[in-house]
Amino acid sequence: PSQISMDENILVSRYINNPLLIDEFKFDVRLYVVVTSYDPLLIYVYEEGLARFATVKYDQTSTNIKNTFMHLTNYSLNKKSSDYVSCDDPEVEDYGNKWSMSAVLRYLKQEGKDTTLLMRQVEDLIIKAVLSAELQIATACKMFVPHKANCFVSDCPAVSSILASRPC
Repeated sequence: PSQISMDENILVSRYINNPLLIDEFKFDVRLYVVVTSYDPLLIYVYEEGLARFATVKYDQTSTNIKNTFMHLTNYSLNKKSSDYVSCDDPEVEDYGNKWSMSAVLRYLKQEGKDTTLLMRQVEDLIIKAVLSAELQIATACKMFVPHKANCFVSDCPAVSSILASRPC
């Protein structure tokens, strides 16, 4: 903490040396969360999500530290890899470089992981993340949202117009 400048906005991260892997590949998870109200606080987590996989199997040796296809899971990056595998069949959830969250949880459960505990921990993390900004957002909502029932904000015009016609 003493090395962090308080005069600017920065991102502080730590590399995980021993990440959880699926079939020796790094992956990340995308979950979808919506906060429909800050007074009272209402948070919804969509049960389905997706996992995005790196396209090169993970290797801990430092010689591979710059191999972005091994260490990063971004779709925008990995789709350019010759090893990227796409799956266009919506019925197949656990093939290629994108899996459904359901497929990830099934895989982890088969590997002996406590997926119920995992999802409780994920939900706890989501709640803590929302709570960390609740005061600032709730204050802004009170100042700038004219009607309490119009509490959902979206960058997507189609979503905004639909939600504007329906109270939260």
